Amino acid sequence: MKPSPETILNQAFAKLAMEIGPALPPGYSQGSVTTTAVLLLMTGQEFNRAADIRVKENAAMRTLFAEQAKAVSGTLGEQLRAQSATTDTDLTVATLDKGNAALKTTLIALQTHAEDAKLQPLQKRIAAMLQEFATARQIFLPAL
Repeated sequence: MKPSPETILNQAFAKLAMEIGPALPPGYSQGSVTTTAVLLLMTGQEFNRAADIRVKENAAMRTLFAEQAKAVSGTLGEQLRAQSATTDTDLTVATLDKGNAALKTTLIALQTHAEDAKLQPLQKRIAAMLQEFATARQIFLPAL
């Protein structure tokens, strides 16, 4: 049997949260073990989906930037064109995070532009995109 990292992390969460934590006296130690257990659970959930989420977010932002680059001039327009042309060739999470951060910096600049220019449809599209991003990263805690 070759357990996945997600399975190992989830089993460690269960052991800490349901056996070790409750066996400790109330106070700092019990709280610390419970916090560690929740972090393991969150890491297990993120492990399985991290690269997929980042690739999808990056693609969505690049698509938006390519569309908006046609309507935006100046430095922001150049930035939109440059960012829309980037690709995810390295699918390690650390590298995807770096690209994601750069794209989100451009997204913030585009959102600022949309607010300054009172471009309501673009503002709503960006807000919906960010809501989708947050939903995809949501962590689900089990009932204990």
